[in-house]
Amino acid sequence: MPKYTDFFHKNDIPDDDGWVSKSSEKRHARHLREVGIAILALADSEFDRIPFGENESLKEACLVARKLKPRSEELRRQILHVESLMRSASEDSINEFENMLKAIKGAKVSENAHFHSIEKLRDELIAGNIEQINSLMATNPSIDRQKLRSIVSKAKKEAESASNDRRYYRELFQFLKSNVAIKES
Repeated sequence: MPKYTDFFHKNDIPDDDGWVSKSSEKRHARHLREVGIAILALADSEFDRIPFGENESLKEACLVARKLKPRSEELRRQILHVESLMRSASEDSINEFENMLKAIKGAKVSENAHFHSIEKLRDELIAGNIEQINSLMATNPSIDRQKLRSIVSKAKKEAESASNDRRYYRELFQFLKSNVAIKES
């Protein structure tokens, strides 16, 4: 998480008189704008997790910006307003925003990896790998074997037919998602 001093060039570190180069201020402002845009791009449930704390005016400005049309002049001006409010916020608040954004992004990455592993498992089951069913039952004994085999066989028939109906393909994914705990490696 970059601090305000991280945006300074090595020759621009503030002296005792407080002088900061204009380029360093611009880098810092650009970073704050990027953080603000990342906050605005969050889903509603993720946005509610952002710790605005005493920055109620910043939260209100973000809520207004989220209602504006994309690629509009009003949105551009509102983003600049959010940026100016972030400049007046404490460095600790900015660090909290950045930490929460990183946590949200990390959660999305791990969720996507989990879904990819479930998709891979589903494709292996449909390909006819009976050992995969046995190992799945060994790691997850609470799964209803008969229902799993039924859905797998229907998904195989579905894959072999020429129809575009993918009902059991999706149903198998939902069944695996709700019943299988895959170890992340």
